Amino acid sequence: MTANATERSYAPLTDAHLARLSVIADEDHRHFTRRQGRPEYSARRLCVTLAQGAALHRLDGTTGVKDIDVWTFYAAILGEPFTFGQRKRHVDFGVSEHGRNSYPDHFEHRQLPRWSRFAGRRVDLMIRSLPVPPEAPSDAIVDALRRWLTAGAQRRRADPEDRMPSNWWLAQKAVVLIDPITDRGQVVWPAGPTSPDHACTALLG
Repeated sequence: MTANATERSYAPLTDAHLARLSVIADEDHRHFTRRQGRPEYSARRLCVTLAQGAALHRLDGTTGVKDIDVWTFYAAILGEPFTFGQRKRHVDFGVSEHGRNSYPDHFEHRQLPRWSRFAGRRVDLMIRSLPVPPEAPSDAIVDALRRWLTAGAQRRRADPEDRMPSNWWLAQKAVVLIDPITDRGQVVWPAGPTSPDHACTALLG
């Protein structure tokens, strides 16, 4: 294993890496639902997913891993807007075959000094809600997630400067389940040929 800093890693993203991301997501869930946070969501976690370029690399082995985007989805509370869409935490994946992020000389961010001390790739942790009950079965959760992604994929970006929603960005690449563990590694997006939104698989091409 190496701690070299590179723009992207082309090492395989394995089941063992997904298991490590599951542990990271568990810690993030505890942080989000701590007593001083939003404990009302502690029993409403639906699934955890790997998304964006890292998920696409998991599928094709050629995209490369830059940072690692992990999205946790919660069951929406009826009548209460989910106002945490801007919440994003950044944590250290730790030493692995994927090394560390390198940042270009012109890159500026207030957390860059902290990120530069990471032993491994940066993991970006985001959360969203889905309109399904917390006790929903796995297939209903995946269906709701695919519908959310399909809605994003169907939006049109008229101008490169348009600010697009999260589901548009995630639909451009791939989404893979991390948790529940029974479904770990399942490809949520691009959708398979048996799904009504299978036409969106063209995004992978």
